Amino acid sequence: MTINELHASPDPDPIASLRRRGFLKAGGALVVAFCLPLSGSCAETGETFPKVPPEQLDSWLAIAQDGSVTAFTGRIDMGTGVQTVFVQAVAEELDVPLSAVTFILGDTARTPEQGKSTASNNIARNLPPLRQAAAEARMRLFELASAKFGVPAGTLTARDGVISVPGSTRSISYGELIGGGRFNVTLGVKGTGNQTKLIGRAPLKKPQDFRVLGKPVPRVDIPAKVRGEWQYVHDVVVDGMLHGTVVLPPARGMKLVSVDGFPQPVPGVVKVVTRGNFVGIVAQTEQAAVRARNSLRVTWAPVTHENYDDMYAVVRQTRIIKEHVEGTVGDVKSAFAGATSVVEGTYLLPVNSHGMMGPSCAVADFRDGALTIWSGTQWPDGTRRDVAAMLGLPVDKVHLIWVQGSGSYGRLGVDDAAGDAALLSQAVGRPVRVQWQRADENQWSPFCPAAVIDVKGGLDAHGHIVAWQFENRTPGHSTAERGNILAWRALGTNPGHDRLSGGADNPSYDIPNLHVVTRYTDEIVRAIYMRSVAGIQNAFAIESHMDDLAAKAGIDPVEFRLRHTKNARSRKVIETVAQKAGWKPSQKPVVNGDLIESRGIAALCAGDGKLENHGAWGNLATVVDIVLDRRTGMIRVKRAFVALDAGLIANPDGLRAQAEGGTIMGISRALKEQVLFRGGAVASADWLTYPVLQFSDVPETLEVVLIDTDNPPLGAGEVPNVTPAGAIGNAVFAATGVRIRELPMTPEKVKAAFAET
Repeated sequence: MTINELHASPDPDPIASLRRRGFLKAGGALVVAFCLPLSGSCAETGETFPKVPPEQLDSWLAIAQDGSVTAFTGRIDMGTGVQTVFVQAVAEELDVPLSAVTFILGDTARTPEQGKSTASNNIARNLPPLRQAAAEARMRLFELASAKFGVPAGTLTARDGVISVPGSTRSISYGELIGGGRFNVTLGVKGTGNQTKLIGRAPLKKPQDFRVLGKPVPRVDIPAKVRGEWQYVHDVVVDGMLHGTVVLPPARGMKLVSVDGFPQPVPGVVKVVTRGNFVGIVAQTEQAAVRARNSLRVTWAPVTHENYDDMYAVVRQTRIIKEHVEGTVGDVKSAFAGATSVVEGTYLLPVNSHGMMGPSCAVADFRDGALTIWSGTQWPDGTRRDVAAMLGLPVDKVHLIWVQGSGSYGRLGVDDAAGDAALLSQAVGRPVRVQWQRADENQWSPFCPAAVIDVKGGLDAHGHIVAWQFENRTPGHSTAERGNILAWRALGTNPGHDRLSGGADNPSYDIPNLHVVTRYTDEIVRAIYMRSVAGIQNAFAIESHMDDLAAKAGIDPVEFRLRHTKNARSRKVIETVAQKAGWKPSQKPVVNGDLIESRGIAALCAGDGKLENHGAWGNLATVVDIVLDRRTGMIRVKRAFVALDAGLIANPDGLRAQAEGGTIMGISRALKEQVLFRGGAVASADWLTYPVLQFSDVPETLEVVLIDTDNPPLGAGEVPNVTPAGAIGNAVFAATGVRIRELPMTPEKVKAAFAET
């Protein structure tokens, strides 16, 4: 039984009814070598969870006697709908109905290790191995049928999980051929983690032969979510489970001085756990744990005295730890010296919160040196390794079962609740569920860090960009990724993580002389990559500056971009969105009293290649129509148009949903979202102080044009989030001649910008 299959269970509370051992063993056909033992004599504690061998076909697929297919992947679906595409891929290559395929995702004892599900590469990197595994399984089934019928395998046909001998009545189902058995096929494996590729003998289907891939297939998760029956990690219950919560300091840079107990007894408290700066409470119920946390007398003292009120000043003043040249072409210094005109600008991008709908949650069960975790992490094996190291356990003594969280957007690249639950479970020797509160999530989750970006562009006498200089000063976006679970930091034994991400992007335009550099600073706030991993910061600066240069040259913004774009795919999205929006060169704003209606464009085009900091991204352009109230400073996006080329389309419905959802999130980040600080404390503790776009703010129309090609799939989950801010800023500039260079474009900032002109 999988999490999805629980929906059909006759038990009114199927997860609650599962015993721990039953939950661990639940799954499709338990025929693969790495599945947990079924014997009644298996010990309840002290299990070992060996690594799943990716070279074994049985690690990827199992077929039950009824013909149902269970597929296994270390990748996860954080809500973008990629599980549906995974089902399509297996059904396509295996020639079975979509309804026959069920997936096990991110279970470290049962799925191959495939790295983290980030950077919008789930489709690009996971469809090839899934398709190859399914094609190999189909080939093996044909070989078995060939031996049974005594005819060459090449003469057989398959449809809906049944192999037939053409011109006869002889046929046999997959379940009859191998149901409950093993394929015993060894594959070649190239690469590891999210670069894992399978090498086999079976050819893959050609796109022209697809029956389900490339077709609009309804998402497998939506019906249960609409009915309120979907099981999130917040819904996991195991026998004997207790509830935990963590006492967090009031601000960053503080250490624990003392824990002085409760002023009066709190019913239901099982244990107060203190280790280093970690203070946790285990109780019989979640309510008791929260009451105890609010009552516990804890004294903290500042070690450092951070003041983040002016975050951009902090970014400018923080020590640079690495300077990385992202791109250098030609002779920038000479090009600027010979330019007819030069335009400069500084762009300020705030700290953002991932804003998950459901705060972090995890369940951990520690017994006799072995640990099982139920987590919504985006990196099952990464979280497994981190928690094992934090607790001092061998990795093979930790089993992580992925269960979808409520939102993520990169936040669950590190699962802090899993670390909390593991520490508390180890302390009491019983299962512990940790549910963060909204204020915890808003104040202590890892953030998308701030950036200060300086851009300088030079034009020749013909309006061509001859020089481009781009400097992004920012802390790294992945310092929380590994070795930085919040609980581990509190213990003071974490190794930290030195991978830097979220740097500057080279412009997706043809410029003969450029210099693009990232100046990474020391960590300011704990950070984890947010949807687009600095893409919105870079694109806002690039696309705003492109419009400034276009205005300086006296050229329409669309025409200006096309003049600097040779790649056919990049040109196509710009031309397509302009046509869809009915773009008219040098179109004048419409003024009605204080209300001004205008439009702007922004694009992010990787052409046939990749953007250095983001892996495989699609080509996208966005046009927005805004209504600006000069009196109040309020900006409303009235209409949005998107053109997206993400290569070969696996599921147009899913791709369109990503374009729509990403655009709306991009509008929200452009107009509303900013984490504010008071000293070292986060002042944005709730939805009032960290507002996001509401239903009433959504554009009246949002039209998406999908451009299908035979090119390999490119990332689509993040790129639509990147362009709205630039397009909105450019629409404001078109309406007023005022350039707003700081996000979010709140009414106060808009009015302040007007006041400066």
